[in-house]
Amino acid sequence: MIRTVSIGALLFVVFAVAFAPASLLRAPLSGSGADLLQPAGTVWKGSADLYLAKQGAGRISWRFRPLTLLQGALGYHVDLTGADHDLRGTVRLRPGTAEAVLDGHAASAFANRWLAPYDIVIAGDLTLQNLQLRVPYDLEQSRGGSAAGSVSWAGGPVRYRLSGRDHSARLPPLVAYLGDGLEAVVFPEGGQTPLLRARLQENGFLWIGVTKMMTRLAGNSWPGSHPDHEVVLEVEEQLF
Repeated sequence: MIRTVSIGALLFVVFAVAFAPASLLRAPLSGSGADLLQPAGTVWKGSADLYLAKQGAGRISWRFRPLTLLQGALGYHVDLTGADHDLRGTVRLRPGTAEAVLDGHAASAFANRWLAPYDIVIAGDLTLQNLQLRVPYDLEQSRGGSAAGSVSWAGGPVRYRLSGRDHSARLPPLVAYLGDGLEAVVFPEGGQTPLLRARLQENGFLWIGVTKMMTRLAGNSWPGSHPDHEVVLEVEEQLF
């Protein structure tokens, strides 16, 4: 009798783990600024609508990679698709942090969702190359995050609003290089003078610094004798 109960309990645990619903993956993401809506499938193979900072980021599908357990993580191959983007890579969930490595392409409409708070609209495609992110679940501990890789933009027309007036410009191709501390620096493709600096701060605000060279390329050159690489404008936007 005891043996039968033990076997039954073991089978119950095996089936419970094997068919654990995809919705269980929402718990580790709580408080991270990411959420999974309409999850389908299981923890091991499934899909859901991904939201980042309350913005729809497309449909994400995942497939478990068992060997990552040997590295102390739950690892997945992921595909993130939508009408205006196609990204693929890996995600690893570790105690306290999530890690992602992504490659792929996105149309300008994908980026414009996050640029909207800054009254900026761009045209031109983006390319992600070995984009690596390590983000703590509790973003108030963002100093524990890191980034690497690059995002390239094909260049083209840009519309933006400054001091209550609408402006437009045509920018050259740009490349953003990501670094430790969830920071990024944007350069003209093949150039060495920074145009933009961005950093996710511990208070949940995204800080962006605009250099004098960027103001000149945007058609509103900053007055004075500041060097091209110096930040002359700063903006902040709360993300989390």
